[in-house]
Amino acid sequence: MTAVRPAAGVPDPSVGELLAAWLPGRRWFPAGGASAAGVRVEPWLAVTFDDDAPGAAPGRQRRPDDPDGGDVVVLLVRLRGPGVPGGEVVAQVPLVLTDPAARGPGFVAEIRTAAGDVAVHDGGAHPACWLALLRAAGVGADVPGGKLVAGGQVVAGEQSNTSVVLPGVPSPDGAGGMLKILRTVTPGPHPDVVVPRALTRAGWDGVPRFLGALQVPTAPGTITALAVLSELVPRARDGFELACEHAGRGESFAHLAADLGRVVAELHSVLRQAMPPGPLLDPATFVGGLRERAALAVAEAPGLAVRAPAIEALLDDLQVRLPRLRLQTVHGDLHLGQALHGETGWKLLDFEGEPQRPAAERTAPDLPLRDVAGMVRSFAYAAAVGGGPDPWEAESVHAFLARYRQSTDTSAAVSGLVSRRPPELDPPTADAVLAALVLDKALYEVVYETRQRPTWVHIPLSAVDRVLSAPR
Repeated sequence: MTAVRPAAGVPDPSVGELLAAWLPGRRWFPAGGASAAGVRVEPWLAVTFDDDAPGAAPGRQRRPDDPDGGDVVVLLVRLRGPGVPGGEVVAQVPLVLTDPAARGPGFVAEIRTAAGDVAVHDGGAHPACWLALLRAAGVGADVPGGKLVAGGQVVAGEQSNTSVVLPGVPSPDGAGGMLKILRTVTPGPHPDVVVPRALTRAGWDGVPRFLGALQVPTAPGTITALAVLSELVPRARDGFELACEHAGRGESFAHLAADLGRVVAELHSVLRQAMPPGPLLDPATFVGGLRERAALAVAEAPGLAVRAPAIEALLDDLQVRLPRLRLQTVHGDLHLGQALHGETGWKLLDFEGEPQRPAAERTAPDLPLRDVAGMVRSFAYAAAVGGGPDPWEAESVHAFLARYRQSTDTSAAVSGLVSRRPPELDPPTADAVLAALVLDKALYEVVYETRQRPTWVHIPLSAVDRVLSAPR
């Protein structure tokens, strides 16, 4: 196993200058492309990977069976500025440093340091970094390094993190592994470690099997997760892409949507057993949060002003109806893109919540219907992007909700565990809660589209109008 230690000193100034110029162009950069102006990059912590054999000298020690890939250093940099969510985040920037003549995958630039000229590579794209992270996480100790990372491939299209397919990683089903390098990091237990590990230990097969994680000390008594490893789901399709294809062909997605509703219901059932119970919901506080977000949306998007009275009336009605329910761990950012469909059906992934929200918000217990609302809105976007006929979205949503409700109401065994029934909500109240959470999500989307894609505003705005015009 490879040990992880704080680096001996701060990075060479030339590295900091390179990062300040390079980081804003990355898809995963937390501040986003156009809003990166004025963001300050401040090195916070650097870690290196050392052989933990007795008497090993400090510095990266290459085992004989490891590929000759250069020196690996992980920089945790603090990003501050008006374009950064919350004003400040910490980003993980793994680098591979080689001799200039040994340029490899992920090459960024050649720089001159006090120690000489160095070729700098993005560690997320370089096998030497993948191997260092795996070794440090204690994965594949008996597997030659070259075999462990052979055939590794970065997943295209990833935005908030960097995911790497690694067929050579040992796994129970022999499928290999998926290494997710977290790009925005926060001290403390990480939900994408805690939740999948608990679900895997519970024996539930609706998630890719958890295989391990790299968590490093960043302060006394505090750990920070840098990477998560799960079993690869072979020949799996991204749920959003699959739905868009069905919509584009005018082909019903109802059977797949229904099965997805079952899996989401099972997720909530197993989470109630595998994770500690949350507090009781306070209706005034819960609805107060919805009101605050709605007011911010109305202020941001001019088209919402005329709808403000109807939004307030819906939330007033919800606060009167809402009982004190027991909150629980949920996914927190569920949509079709967080689901894979493979040979054995649906698998749900990415339990970290929205990476740019504060950690306390992302990990807070919530109502399971929050996840349901996210999936409902995802069907709308799949219909719009795929160009599906008018009934496609409604049919998919109906199938998903019907099966979710049926599965939630059935106290059946799930992966050998007997489901505890959730707190009871009468159907009209459940519909009111779901409508309010769909509205909350759609209002967020209206603001996003207003800022980023004005020609798409009609997609969430039509959802807002449907919710507000529905009988209550």
